[in-house]
Amino acid sequence: MNNKSLVTTLLSISIGLVLAPTAFAGHKGKVDCTKASNAKVAACLDPAVIAKAARIKAAKARMAKMAKKPAPAMDHSKMKGMDHSKMPGMDHSKMKGMDHSKMEGMDHSKMEGMDHSNMEGMDHSNMEGMDHSKMKGMDHSKMKGMDHSKMKGMDHSKMKGMDHSKMPGMAGMDHSKMEKKIPVSDGSMEVNIPLPYPGALHMVDDPFLTMTRVKALELGRNEAGTNTLTLEADAWLGYDLHKLWIKTDLEMSGGKLEEGQLQALYSRGISPYWDVQAGVRKDFKPVGREWAVVGMRGIAPYFFDIDASFAVGKGGQTNARFNAEYELMLTQKAVLAPELDLSFYGKDDAEVGVGSGLSQAKVGLRLGYQIKREFTPYIGVRWSKQFGNTADFTRAEGGDISDTQLVLGIEAWF
Repeated sequence: MNNKSLVTTLLSISIGLVLAPTAFAGHKGKVDCTKASNAKVAACLDPAVIAKAARIKAAKARMAKMAKKPAPAMDHSKMKGMDHSKMPGMDHSKMKGMDHSKMEGMDHSKMEGMDHSNMEGMDHSNMEGMDHSKMKGMDHSKMKGMDHSKMKGMDHSKMKGMDHSKMPGMAGMDHSKMEKKIPVSDGSMEVNIPLPYPGALHMVDDPFLTMTRVKALELGRNEAGTNTLTLEADAWLGYDLHKLWIKTDLEMSGGKLEEGQLQALYSRGISPYWDVQAGVRKDFKPVGREWAVVGMRGIAPYFFDIDASFAVGKGGQTNARFNAEYELMLTQKAVLAPELDLSFYGKDDAEVGVGSGLSQAKVGLRLGYQIKREFTPYIGVRWSKQFGNTADFTRAEGGDISDTQLVLGIEAWF
């Protein structure tokens, strides 16, 4: 070795000895200035180091935010150039040694995302050597333990204890031999609840029904001090749409019958709330008369009970009547019932004492208390007045054309 080489070697060793401690210290003492705990370390107080640490923190924050976002789905079906069937050298059917049926552990049916039937050019049914029926272990019919019919304990008919007919204590469940009947009340007492109407158990959708109503049976006293008795009643029988109605009105004053009539009408339902009626009417007092009658009855809007009729009698005489009543429930039991009744005639009839036009108007107001829905006693007031030629006939006979009565009566139906 010459002197020049020796000097060079010594110089290199000297420089290495001088720089080694510095490099080692820089490597070993390197501080992570991005951590908050190292913020006061002297090496991290350099402005350049602080700026670099800030950039690193920002980059880490962006990467963390991107990691939280799910990556968009890669719809490979729309990627151009991915048709493997057209790529040279990718026709698996011509590749030797690719008989998948002999490859162990290549059960593609259990690999996620490997449904080759939907991939273009990947129709395995045309690939040689892909007869899956010959793959070992793929014949499900021969898999042991999969024949559910032969699984022990699955034949419910042979399960012990499931034969309900042999359950002890069930022999006495013959209801026909039970001494007590099924209760018809809450069990506190023996009660026979009546049927809503005769024949209800026959399940007939249009049964034969009957009803009788006493609209007013009342005692009154007029302004002259004479006692009066009034009866207004009706009854019907029949079916939902077809009924026979019987109506009667009687008025007595001082023990004598002053007015009396009887009607027999056929009633036909034409809507849920209205019936048309036709029949005959017989007047007994004050003069006997026969009438042919047509009319309507039903429930008007706001629950007004309406009964209107038109009658034609002897000699072409006509009579129209209109009656309206409303029941206002003050409480569950107390009811206030105003009523209006109007009577019109087509021409004068001196024998009966009625004139053409509006003959008479009656207004009543009753306050009742429903002891039962079927039975309501009441007190009230009734006012009546005659008009036109009817009033003239009454004056000529010395009678009063108006009258006010206090009444006490009952209303009932069954």
